[in-house]
Amino acid sequence: MSLWLTDFFTLDSLLLHLALFLVVVAVAMPSIALVRWFALAAGVVGFVTTAAVAPAPADALWWALLVVVAIVRLLLASNWRLGGRLNAEQRMFHERAVPGLNAGQVRKLLSIGRWREVVPGTVLTKSGERIAELCFIARGQVDIMVEGKKVGEVAAGSLLGETGISTGEPAMATAVCATPVRYLGFDAGRLYRLLDSHAELQDAVELAVERSLREKLNRSNLAAAHGERPPR
Repeated sequence: MSLWLTDFFTLDSLLLHLALFLVVVAVAMPSIALVRWFALAAGVVGFVTTAAVAPAPADALWWALLVVVAIVRLLLASNWRLGGRLNAEQRMFHERAVPGLNAGQVRKLLSIGRWREVVPGTVLTKSGERIAELCFIARGQVDIMVEGKKVGEVAAGSLLGETGISTGEPAMATAVCATPVRYLGFDAGRLYRLLDSHAELQDAVELAVERSLREKLNRSNLAAAHGERPPR
């Protein structure tokens, strides 16, 4: 018994048990970011132990692999992912549309979007036709028209086409650019394919759509209560 305790309290044994304990803690963490940080800590302790304190090349290789994987995943989830920090327009999309995602997840979503600049008079959606894109308006104003009459508008920082994208139904109104507009467009087909394989992105986009519809409904109700034309 005393011999077992002596072996347990050696420096290499304590460090190895610390590394394994950190692995267990990582699995218990409530968020994926904390899982990766604790996995990284476990990998560092394990690698130092098996590479320097009690050399075991085969074990050191596996601990080193854990360190590399943890670092790569942390970098991909950070603002410093390949391509640098999010620029001003990307941050606007992040903050206004999908604030629950981290920067790496936002970049994954942005990878299937396309930035466009269009002139006044450009029709983004047409009443009765299928909505091909979910649009995030970054600059400018879009008028919402029903039977030739303006019934509302969409300003910078808002989504357009979210109803049709979420239900698959044709557009209920025509959206016409009243000014030069810059927007981020997500093709419906590509967006569906991405969301089907990434649950966290799907949840964020669904929440963004729900929030956008709720905000527009609230503004419409407020405008109706004051006898004004309902903004959109």
